[in-house]
Amino acid sequence: MKFLKNLAEACPEEQSRFFSSFDHFLTDLDGVIWITYEPLPGAAEFINSLKKQGKKIRYITNNGLVSVENIWNILKKNNFDAEIDDLATPITSGIAYLKRENIKKAIFAVGTKEFKEELRKAGLNVYPDPPQVIDEAIPSLLEHLQDDENVGAVFQNIDPNLTFVKMQRMATFLKREDCHYIVGPGDKYIPAGPLGPIIGTYHNIRCIEEISSRKSTPIAKPSQFFADFITEKFGISDPKRVLFVGDSIPQDMNMAAMAGFQKLLVLTGVTTIQDVRCWQYPEEYKPEYYVESLDVLNDIFKSLGGNC
Repeated sequence: MKFLKNLAEACPEEQSRFFSSFDHFLTDLDGVIWITYEPLPGAAEFINSLKKQGKKIRYITNNGLVSVENIWNILKKNNFDAEIDDLATPITSGIAYLKRENIKKAIFAVGTKEFKEELRKAGLNVYPDPPQVIDEAIPSLLEHLQDDENVGAVFQNIDPNLTFVKMQRMATFLKREDCHYIVGPGDKYIPAGPLGPIIGTYHNIRCIEEISSRKSTPIAKPSQFFADFITEKFGISDPKRVLFVGDSIPQDMNMAAMAGFQKLLVLTGVTTIQDVRCWQYPEEYKPEYYVESLDVLNDIFKSLGGNC
């Protein structure tokens, strides 16, 4: 069994080898560089310093609630030296999937307004939403459950305004084998501070899969499609020269293992030191190192003279 080491406790020579071992620095967002858009100490300074040293910085998130441009603006507002093309989200990967499959029919998109607008900007035909409120009677319900062969795909994302009718429509469209079923993040729950957790899409996806007898195609972390998508999008030729930084073992470390990337676990999000000490996950998910935060990583980097 491989021992997971604290990078802060490694000798300077080992720390220096670590920073020299990668050319691409891919980082998760929530739980790594910020918590619900509030930046974590040292994150922007460290990442910008890496970029000045010639590292390629990419931002990888499962946030499918807002547009890529919105996330990019938040990064810039918080002093991250980022370009919009440095981001990968479930929306961008979903668009790539739909275009790869050459789907010309309408997309029944279940998610936020920004999510649907991103699909429209990409030239995709978004199917109209059913009404949020219907008459509470069987005839009214049946009226909204009719199939429409003009729908070629269901794209299910997190939807704060999810309704019974939307769920039923997904199940109806997916009775047809020619209708694709792709899904964004499949979290059971989403940490949200003292008011959380927020219910994730996991149970809704399982419900639709069972009712429709269809298997969904995941296009977010930790799917193989998303791993392949970011590898192609960012022109990665040698995955061993890529470092993926994340706070989630089953999502971030899992997907990095799928892609063949190096892994670094941080403890500013969902993973605790107890999770590290009492490892309950597959060995292939285990990184060589963990670190408390990017702030600590920044201190290590500066102690080495800021060179890599």
